[in-house]
Amino acid sequence: MRSAMDRAEAARLLGVDPACSPRQADKAFKALVRERHPDRYPPGSEAWEDASALMPLLTEARRVLGSPSAPPPPERPAPPTGVRVAGVREEGDAWAWRDEAPPVPEGRFLTPRQVDRRTRAWGYGWGGFLLVSALVSFLVGASQPVNDALPFWSPALAITGAIAVVLGWRADRRLRTAG
Repeated sequence: MRSAMDRAEAARLLGVDPACSPRQADKAFKALVRERHPDRYPPGSEAWEDASALMPLLTEARRVLGSPSAPPPPERPAPPTGVRVAGVREEGDAWAWRDEAPPVPEGRFLTPRQVDRRTRAWGYGWGGFLLVSALVSFLVGASQPVNDALPFWSPALAITGAIAVVLGWRADRRLRTAG
């Protein structure tokens, strides 16, 4: 990859000698970043815009001068072929991966099916409890005008209970379709 910035321009930008070592260039880069980073200025100000424009140039200058600590651009790994990843569904493959889960030591880890069973029990159990609590809270709050906190908690309990019941229902639906 050929850079538009040559070594002399990079050295001038960092304020070092063109024949400097990568360590000297890196040290100069870090000093300039500490002084001129955009986070040091209020967003949208002229100084922030100048610093934002300068940062890519400083990074390129450090790369041109061969800094060993400059991270290489990340490369995306190629997706593996012929490997099934747990949790990733393919078209027409609704939850089939759950039956293909690798064997795990008993008592240490849960299979996805065990997780769904626990989620279903938790969602229905706690969700039902919270919905009943919301109803009781509302009825007590309506009959006792002195207690102002109970009507306030009713909607919070009802919403939390409804979310828990929905999570349990979704786990139940996954269990029914998987097996």
